[in-house]
Amino acid sequence: MFLAYKSIFKGNRWALVLIILVMSLSFANLLLTPSILLGVTETLNRQQVETLYGHILIDPPNDEYYLSRASQIQSAVAQVSGVHGVATRLNYSALIEYEWRYNYSHSERVVKSGTWPIVGIEPDREIEVTSIHQHLVAGSYLETGDRDHILLGVEIAGGEIAESAPFQTLQGANVGDTVRVTYPNGVQREYRVKGIFQAREVSRADRTAFVTKTEMTSVLGRAVHLDRASQILVTVTETGTEDSVITQIKALGIDGEVRSWREYGGAMGGIVSSFGVVASLISGIGLIVAGIVMFIVIYINVIHNRRHIGILRAIGIKRDVIVGSYLTQALFYAILGIFLGGLAFGLGIQAYFNHYPLELSIGQVRLVLEPATVRNAVIGLIAAGVMAGLIPVISITRQKIIHAIWGN
Repeated sequence: MFLAYKSIFKGNRWALVLIILVMSLSFANLLLTPSILLGVTETLNRQQVETLYGHILIDPPNDEYYLSRASQIQSAVAQVSGVHGVATRLNYSALIEYEWRYNYSHSERVVKSGTWPIVGIEPDREIEVTSIHQHLVAGSYLETGDRDHILLGVEIAGGEIAESAPFQTLQGANVGDTVRVTYPNGVQREYRVKGIFQAREVSRADRTAFVTKTEMTSVLGRAVHLDRASQILVTVTETGTEDSVITQIKALGIDGEVRSWREYGGAMGGIVSSFGVVASLISGIGLIVAGIVMFIVIYINVIHNRRHIGILRAIGIKRDVIVGSYLTQALFYAILGIFLGGLAFGLGIQAYFNHYPLELSIGQVRLVLEPATVRNAVIGLIAAGVMAGLIPVISITRQKIIHAIWGN
């Protein structure tokens, strides 16, 4: 300990500052990159829950198209402990056309149409399970009594903020404009655009249109559909309790399939898994790079003290004591670097991103730090620091004393 103290505080001050700086930045970097990728993953998952699926979905049995007695199911599920909101949906698809009246002749015809999913919702119930109403970029949300209004995703409406190519959208439909919707069963309706939303969900949400469930029931043509549903979306009060709530819902004996939102991830689930693999690879590479940099810096410092090590051995200091002193130094550098790097990350980098999240096409991304990431970074950095300190000093202490003193 005495030798380590003298070497650290009575040695080259610049070497001390440089080593600690390298350790601190290496530790902060080991936390930063995985945190960004985990933040992206968390954003993708949150968007699926908030804009597409809720936490739990109830689907019709495999041999049915609709859930019957949807209102009874809705009431029963709402009483389950841990349930926050329940909403029914009627899912369909339709051809949506914009400015079709201006197509006076075939030669002048400009295609502003496309086929997109269209969903019948109960607006007052829907706001309990999805956040679409919070992502309006123009206009207002649907109301229960709306029969001649439609809500469009930004990738349907088109315009400057849409990310799809113009030919894949309506090329600029605005609030107040009229669109014509032709359903697969031949029913054709005209709706006034009441609102346009941008949920930034990359797969489906921004390419979906909404009408009221009452309107969708009239399109289907049978009053019985008023008490039917294509899906029932359920949200829970506390994230992570989905399995427990699913068990309770299944115990109700509902004639339908009850699934977690994660089972609907599909391709998005593969993307999320890929981010986890990328985060692990980058963390591993970052740890190796940090170890190499620390090894170079500490090795240069040890080589600089080679003559000092030779003199210590010449006056009778045992090799184990010298190696132990440099092991102590390496641990000191690593622990101080972890402490300072952790402070810089927590009070500086993470605090900044909490106030100013990354604005990406998928939405706002904040840093998400998992305990396992911190643990792996701490263990890895200490191990790298110890190896970087031990390998050069063991090599030098194996040399003959006279060679170490002469610097050969």
